[in-house]
Amino acid sequence: MPLKAWVGFALELRHLRYFVAVAEEGSLTNAAERRLHTAQPSLSRQIRDLELEIGVKLLERKARGIALTAAGRVFLDHARLALMQIEVACEAARRKEKPEKPGFVIGFLLGQRPNGPNAYRGEG
Repeated sequence: MPLKAWVGFALELRHLRYFVAVAEEGSLTNAAERRLHTAQPSLSRQIRDLELEIGVKLLERKARGIALTAAGRVFLDHARLALMQIEVACEAARRKEKPEKPGFVIGFLLGQRPNGPNAYRGEG
C-alpha cells in the first residue's frame, strides 16, 4: 500500500481484538460481557469505526447476534493472523532480552543390562 494511503489510518490492535471477539462470539453483547469486559454500546461504536476506517461492512447486525459478511470472513482470517504475528513478535523480543540458559540433561536406564553392542538392533 502506498505511504499516502496510510495517512490518517487509525486502525489499532484493539480494533482487531474486538472484531475477532465479536466474530467468535457471534454477538456484540456476548463479546462485550464475556470476553472484553466492556459496555456493548462502546464495543458497537468501535466496530462501526473499524468498518468506516477500512471502508467495508464487516458485520450484518441481526435481532439475535451478528453474521459476518463475505468481507468480514476474509478480514477475520487476516485479523487473527495479524494478532498471532504480534504475539510471536512480542515473545521473540522477550526471548532476545532474556535468553534461556543452556541446559544439561542426564538420563539413565533401569532394568537389565543389554547383551553386547548389538542388543538394541535385535542382533544380540
